[in-house]
Amino acid sequence: MISDEFQARGAARAGALSGLCAGLFLTLVMTATSLARDTDVWYGIKGASAPLLGQRAMQPGFDLVPVLLGLGCHLLVSAGWGLLFGLLVDGLGRLATMVAGAAWSFVVWLAMFYVVLPVVGLSSMRLEVSLARAITFHVIYGFALGVAYVVVRRVQSDLTEFGGFGRPRRAL
Repeated sequence: MISDEFQARGAARAGALSGLCAGLFLTLVMTATSLARDTDVWYGIKGASAPLLGQRAMQPGFDLVPVLLGLGCHLLVSAGWGLLFGLLVDGLGRLATMVAGAAWSFVVWLAMFYVVLPVVGLSSMRLEVSLARAITFHVIYGFALGVAYVVVRRVQSDLTEFGGFGRPRRAL
């Protein structure tokens, strides 16, 4: 449970960074899956840019603008979900945080699949991916998020302990 503003800022930073790491990891997994299935590796990356670029993002093959914009949007959303996660789970033990990450993945999947995609006009993307695959990818994100959060909070703790950053030191 978060007890003060300092802890909330640390949890938010750790969550956002962990979400970014989990989003990058998921992008690598999705790309590897596309390669293994011999499908367009750029589709998943470009898809997040579709609300802004429309059909251009949905065309097969490489296109620099949709790839960069899609990757940026995907990572921004991943960091946002991570920030919320950090604020909710800060203070849990390591194992509980990792389990919470897996549980959080279902919250993220439900919200993205049934709220966000329809709101941004991408309901059709839900039909292009099997339910099992969508859930699996979100569980991978959630587990990676939980692991990353444990690591990032540990590094923050170590840096604070050694005076690297943290609570401002009070003058004597």
